[in-house]
Amino acid sequence: MKQRLRRLLFEIEQLKRNKVQDFLLSIGLTPGQGQARILISLASSEHVSQRKLADECMLDVTTMSRTLDRLEKQGLIERKRDPGCRRAYQISLTDAGRMKAEEVKEGFARLEDILFEGFDETDMEGLNRELEKIKKNLKAG
Repeated sequence: MKQRLRRLLFEIEQLKRNKVQDFLLSIGLTPGQGQARILISLASSEHVSQRKLADECMLDVTTMSRTLDRLEKQGLIERKRDPGCRRAYQISLTDAGRMKAEEVKEGFARLEDILFEGFDETDMEGLNRELEKIKKNLKAG
């Protein structure tokens, strides 16, 4: 039974990852670099430091820097010197970036609809409870 569940979780993750990759590529973003997370995070903030953004998106500083370079080249973000610290930058979305962030949010909402089709609230509560147990076990182990 454990092997079947492990296999099922793996297959679900692979299918979800493939859907996300296909979606991101279709809207001009590179999968696996945190671009979508960055855009969504910036959509809820006016200006954010690169360090804070890296923490919010759970990305290391090097990956963050490269990813921001790509997003800046695409015209989706802008970096401005932080007036309070000459070595730091404030990151914000451009108008095109706000539109792309909205596209990302809508795409992820569609993915959630696909993931939970046929589930009612009781089903989702039960699944959430069981997955929380797995998460807790992984953290403790």
